[in-house]
Amino acid sequence: MNIINKTLRLLKQSGVKYTFFYILKKGGIIEEVPIKLLLERQNFYKNLSFEEQKEELAFSYKNSLKKEINLITPQTFSEKIQWLKLYDSTKIKADLSDKYLAPKLIKKQFENRINIIPQLGVWNNAEEIDFDKLPEKFVLKCNHGSAMNIIVKNKQNLNIPKTRKKLNNWLKIDYAYVNGMYENHYTFIDRKIIAEQFIEEMDGNLHDYKFHCFNGVPKYIEFIGDRISNTHTIHSSIYTTDWIRTDICFNSDTPYLNDYEKPEKLNDMIELAKEMSKPFTYVRVDFYYINNKIYFGEITFTPDSGFIKFNNDKIDKQWGEWIIISQKN
Repeated sequence: MNIINKTLRLLKQSGVKYTFFYILKKGGIIEEVPIKLLLERQNFYKNLSFEEQKEELAFSYKNSLKKEINLITPQTFSEKIQWLKLYDSTKIKADLSDKYLAPKLIKKQFENRINIIPQLGVWNNAEEIDFDKLPEKFVLKCNHGSAMNIIVKNKQNLNIPKTRKKLNNWLKIDYAYVNGMYENHYTFIDRKIIAEQFIEEMDGNLHDYKFHCFNGVPKYIEFIGDRISNTHTIHSSIYTTDWIRTDICFNSDTPYLNDYEKPEKLNDMIELAKEMSKPFTYVRVDFYYINNKIYFGEITFTPDSGFIKFNNDKIDKQWGEWIIISQKN
């Protein structure tokens, strides 16, 4: 019934064409919905009143998590992330979510304690990219959202015209509005294309250490890897900061069967996460750990747009209690 309701809502909001291509994308038949239709949908969400935006978030929340949302007195982690999206989308959050700017800010503050993945170039549009000057392996990405990455392991096999078109289309997207998720801090980001140095295993086997931090205190570490791009699945385990594995699970992630060895520099990562997260009631700080070196990954304020399905409702409520918000009407 939820699928039927969502389809009817898509038809009403975005028309037959968008709904048709959306279904094809969800079925894995096409890679992306045509950009013209995406931008029409983006404008629909952007032009809604604030009250209408709250209604859209409430619908998406119910459709995703199968329960009503409480935005007046939010209690759970997932509810409070929605509240923060609406009422606490600040410029500093935008700067730290900017994949071009954030590494520079982190390097300036923590230069001798963390490694930054080298940026090979930055451009305002894809026509400016001189592919001859890039190495055989690299990563192209847009700086203003999620899932806008192109991993190039052999430049000779890269379809450059198709790549330019895809990147330029991504630049047109306002990630705050395109899917109606209202991660509003992204709208403040000055959109760019960047190229980063390719790190071995970045194609899906590179492990992330994601520190979920509350009021400057890292509480849990989400250890993920073994991504399968065509099915959008990953393996993950949730550890305490003492590196004790828990039974917490998120969404449809597949738990690792075995424990992973505690990283030698775990305490250094914890201290960095503490300092980076201190100004915020909640933030997720991500690192890579390669050859005994800590690399900055990214900073995320709205993981999965806050639509996280915990395997235990008590965890959702506990994490929510750690997020301190100032109520607004």
